[in-house]
Amino acid sequence: MMTQGPQQPPVDPQGEDSPAPPAPQPGYAAPLPPQQQPQWGQYAQPGYPAPQYGQQHPGQQYPQPGYPAPQYGQPGFNNYVAPPKPGVIPLRPLGLGEILDGAFQAARRNGKAMFGSALIFQLATTAVTLVVMYLFFGQAFGDLLTMDPSVTPDSEILDSLSGGLVSGSVSLLLTSILAVVIQMILQGALVIPVLRAVLNRKTSFGQMWRLVRPRIGALLLLALLYAGVVFVTMALYILIVVALIVGMDAFASGGNALGTIALSLLISLPFVAVAIWIGTKVLLAPAAIVVENVGPITGIKRSWILTRNNWWRTFGISMLAAIIAGVIGSVITTPVSMLASFLVPLMFGTEPDPAQMANAVFIAQGIASLIGALVGAVTLAFQTGVMSLIYVDLRMRRDGFDIALLKESETGKDDGGIPGSPVPAAQQPGNYGQ
Repeated sequence: MMTQGPQQPPVDPQGEDSPAPPAPQPGYAAPLPPQQQPQWGQYAQPGYPAPQYGQQHPGQQYPQPGYPAPQYGQPGFNNYVAPPKPGVIPLRPLGLGEILDGAFQAARRNGKAMFGSALIFQLATTAVTLVVMYLFFGQAFGDLLTMDPSVTPDSEILDSLSGGLVSGSVSLLLTSILAVVIQMILQGALVIPVLRAVLNRKTSFGQMWRLVRPRIGALLLLALLYAGVVFVTMALYILIVVALIVGMDAFASGGNALGTIALSLLISLPFVAVAIWIGTKVLLAPAAIVVENVGPITGIKRSWILTRNNWWRTFGISMLAAIIAGVIGSVITTPVSMLASFLVPLMFGTEPDPAQMANAVFIAQGIASLIGALVGAVTLAFQTGVMSLIYVDLRMRRDGFDIALLKESETGKDDGGIPGSPVPAAQQPGNYGQ
């Protein structure tokens, strides 16, 4: 009978001895297998009961005394791994509070780029508007104050007044269109410091405008396209109202006139509803044009896709930001306007003549407008920051944009470009080569 030799220890397929698993230390549970480690925002593997207060979760490996707490990428309390937050927001789908707080934080960290640019825009728009009002409406306002109410004005005076009012109204309309165009460019530019703040990168005033310079043409076309759509819509509404006035013979009877006014207001409701719906759908077009380096039509399509199944969320957050901005502006500007209207006329005495009254009105309006410009710069930067973070949030929900941002943040180096842009940072005009 043959004797059996000593048995060899088992070997793994690669020919090496399999290492023995480490024995768990007393008082600590065995760690989870590597393939079962939780991901960002997840808890321990399914099947484990939720731990009660003061109890240890099954599979939880607490740090031993003298060892550091779990670092990034390692499970913490209840095996929860917090998502990375390199900048003003965490890199995951955002909540309402995170969007609002992130907008404030981004504006605070890039004050010169965001507040400075918005302030220049607001002051320039206010100055042009005041000059137009003084040149075209000042004379008409003075004539109205000096006119004797007991004397019927002749046709020459009426023609002068109507001509000044018409020319002033046209000038204000052109000024408003120019302000909308410039504001569209500003909205696209302010997206850059907000997106860079997501990765904790600061943006200077000059760097922001160098980065947005290649996209100014597309933003201008977008603003003109919006203005054209608004003009056609208003023309269509006016034609409908005129047709109602003619069809109902509103000038012949007071009852028909009241009915026409009520029907005109009723017809305006569908126009307002459609304008709100479309405005929300295309809200993110400036951000898409700047970040994704696309044209105005593609930017509108991109915004349309991102807001699909997220219309109410986009509308609610943007409306809340507008309400917050409006309340802040009203709280500051309303007392200043009332105080200026009360104090400025006292500068011209107790019985000012009509010309002095007209000057007092325009001076008070100028003071209120300047204060409004300062406040408007803050609110504009905040609202643009909210719009930018809504764009980031929807892209993270739909495109996995958080993964792309995480890859850029892992380098720990500011390349000077726009995060998430398809254009390499070396080819972007704002790159400093950092």
